[in-house]
Amino acid sequence: MKKTTGIILCLGLAISALIFQLPKGNVSNKTETSVAGGANRDAAAKESAQKESETSHATPLTPEQQKQIAGLKVKLQEAKTEAQQVDALEKLASAFIGADKYDSAAFYAANYADNHASLTHILRAGQLYFEAQTYAINAKKGQNLGEKARNYFEKALSIDPNNLLVKTNLAMTYVDTPTPMKGISLLREVIEQEPTFVPAIFNLGILAIKSNQFGKGQERFTQILKLEPNNYKAALNLGFCLAQLDKKEEAKKVLKRVLNESKDAEETKAAKELLAEM
Repeated sequence: MKKTTGIILCLGLAISALIFQLPKGNVSNKTETSVAGGANRDAAAKESAQKESETSHATPLTPEQQKQIAGLKVKLQEAKTEAQQVDALEKLASAFIGADKYDSAAFYAANYADNHASLTHILRAGQLYFEAQTYAINAKKGQNLGEKARNYFEKALSIDPNNLLVKTNLAMTYVDTPTPMKGISLLREVIEQEPTFVPAIFNLGILAIKSNQFGKGQERFTQILKLEPNNYKAALNLGFCLAQLDKKEEAKKVLKRVLNESKDAEETKAAKELLAEM
């Protein structure tokens, strides 16, 4: 079932997502020259490097996407107030995400966070780098993106040390490093602090799958379903673990429930593939 494993692991991202949007209101109207046309030589160098990165993606931007993104970059540069900058930045990030260029979205969010060090902006940068790491095809690039995500998550925790979701995502940035046990230790810390914190339990289940410990994965996802019976991502992963443990009938029962009840296209797609492979 290797083909579906990638889908399972990518779906794991959703349960850990930090749903922070850049604020649309309650921001000052002061002019910020650090983003709106006042870039120094270091920023210009970063911009040049980012342009090279954008053109080197495995799937390059289409001409339409290039035009849209170029226009949004101009709007960001010309924005005078913080409210205008935030609006332009969010639209630019959304355009990159729509083109599956999470690292490019993260670059601009991080550049803004470096000049506007509020918790919201720092979290946005960290989350986008975290998502970019998750979807990275190249292992070395993924490690680099994970390091950047880790940097912003650690900054966020210095401001809000009790944010368990940030700590949970920080843990996952260590998974593909030489010190993955740091991540596992962080997840265990979260569980000790809050035994029913679903994102941490979920990620421990994902790590069990990655290490082929399907029995442990079964335990984790079963625990989640006791807490959240309609958590179809957990049900999907439970079905996957049961199938790997050769508990085919139990797996089919769980996966058919996902197929019949979930409204998420990716979840039902994964359920169909798993059922077809059994």
